Amino acid sequence: IRERPYWSSYPPWRLRIHKLVDSKYFDLVIAAIIGLNVITMAMEFYLMPKELELGLKATNYFFTTVFIIEAAFKIIALGFKRYFMDRWNQLDVIIVILSVSGIVLEEMEAKIIPINPTIIRVMRVLRIARGNA
Repeated sequence: IRERPYWSSYPPWRLRIHKLVDSKYFDLVIAAIIGLNVITMAMEFYLMPKELELGLKATNYFFTTVFIIEAAFKIIALGFKRYFMDRWNQLDVIIVILSVSGIVLEEMEAKIIPINPTIIRVMRVLRIARGNA
C-alpha cells in the first residue's frame, strides 16, 4: 500500500499554495528577487544622497515583505514542522527576523544597537549559496 502524500488532505486553497511553492518557477522568481536585492545592497555607500537612501529604504521594505510572504507561503504549504526540518528554511526565517528587526531598529533610530542594520541585510546574500538545495 502506497502512502498518500502529506498534502493529499489539504483544502483547495492550501493545495494551490503548495503547488505554487513546489514549482521551479517559484524558486526562479525568488532567486531573481534575491539577485535584485543584492544589486540594491551594493548601491549603498557612506554619505549617499538622501534620495538614493530613501529609494534603497523602500526597496529594502519591498524585499523584506517578499521574503516574509515567501516564508509564510512555505509554512502554509509544508506545514510548520516539515518547513522547519529544512536547515535552509531555518536560515531563511532567521534572515527574515533579522531583517524585520533591522527595519524596526532603523525606524526607531536606535543609536545603541551593536550592529549596523545594513550588515543584517547582507546576510540575505547567504541565500544565494543554497542554489537548488
